[in-house]
Amino acid sequence: MRRLNNVLLFPLCLTLALVGYLLPWVLTSASSLSMGAYDLAEWSSLHPIVKQTAPFLWTTLALRIPLAVLAILLVIYLAKTLHLPSIALVCLFVSAIALLPPLEFFTTFRDDPNYRQQLFLALFTVVIGTIAVFGKPKSLNLILAITLSALGVLASAIGLYQAQILIQGFGLPYSIGFGGVITGIAFAVATLLHITKQSS
Repeated sequence: MRRLNNVLLFPLCLTLALVGYLLPWVLTSASSLSMGAYDLAEWSSLHPIVKQTAPFLWTTLALRIPLAVLAILLVIYLAKTLHLPSIALVCLFVSAIALLPPLEFFTTFRDDPNYRQQLFLALFTVVIGTIAVFGKPKSLNLILAITLSALGVLASAIGLYQAQILIQGFGLPYSIGFGGVITGIAFAVATLLHITKQSS
């Protein structure tokens, strides 16, 4: 049963979290505002209310964190469960590149808080992912996996809640999309799987 949890259930959670991340988180009568978390993060970074929280852009950050967490959890799974550190490192750097801001940030828009946030998340992913690959104590990686999975749950909940508030500001009718719910539940199950592994 323990091996089943590690080999099958955990990657299933990662897959569901990624699918949920791409599905709409908030549905409105305006189809252009029915977006997945990635597009919703970009949209929220342009919202005047969110801009007032610069340079941190908390709503945008909450919507982006699950993707960074997913990348690191995948790296942990590849390196520690499947014992494929080389493939884990490749996936880590590919994920970090995907999280980087546009090239304009490095040439023109260096003071843009939105782009700086993307750079921070890319660096965060590389640093934590590298620690996960080369970290020796199994307890360290297990605690890291639990912490990241729980962070994914928290960020998903905050991002979804804040996105609702922003949509309400436009006076549009809306409903909760399945994306945020699926992502949050997938991270929650991943957290429980790791906690169960720790206690076994």
